[in-house]
Amino acid sequence: MTHRPAAPPALLLALFLAPLLALAPCTAPVLARDPTGAERARLEAALRAEGYQDWGRVGLEDGVWTVEGAVAGDGTRRDLRLTPDALRSIATDPENRPAGAEERAEIGAALRHLGYTDFGRVALEDGLWRVARARASDGQDYTLTLEQDSLRILHREDAD
Repeated sequence: MTHRPAAPPALLLALFLAPLLALAPCTAPVLARDPTGAERARLEAALRAEGYQDWGRVGLEDGVWTVEGAVAGDGTRRDLRLTPDALRSIATDPENRPAGAEERAEIGAALRHLGYTDFGRVALEDGLWRVARARASDGQDYTLTLEQDSLRILHREDAD
C-alpha cells in the first residue's frame, strides 16, 4: 500500500476559493442595508413626487439612500442618491475638486462645533464632502462624508 502525502492546506484553500472568486465580478454590489417598511414608504412617496414611475433596488450605503434604475416620466433611467432625512437628490458635480479656502474654513467650523479638533484633506466627491483624518475629541481619526449644503455628517468610518 502506497501512502500519498496530503495536499498542502494552502492548495486546498486555493482550489476551494477559485470558483467563488471567478464569480465575484458578476455579483451585484451589496448595499449596507435595505429600508424598513416605513423608510420604504417615505422613499417611494418622495420618488413618485419627483415624477419617478419605477425603480430597482433601494438601500442605505455610506449614510446615503441609493436608488438603482429609477425611471422618470419621460422614460429615462438613472441611478439616484438621496439624503437620508429630507430625501433630497444629491447632485453629482461634473468635476470632483478639493475644497477652496472659504469652504474649508466653513467645514472646519462645523467640525469644531461637533467636537472634532483637526482634519486633513477635504474634497467634493460625487456631490458630497469627504473629509480625511478628522480627529475626534477622543483622539480617534475618522473619514467623514458630509452633505454638501448642510455639512451634516452622513457617514463616519475609522481612518486607515
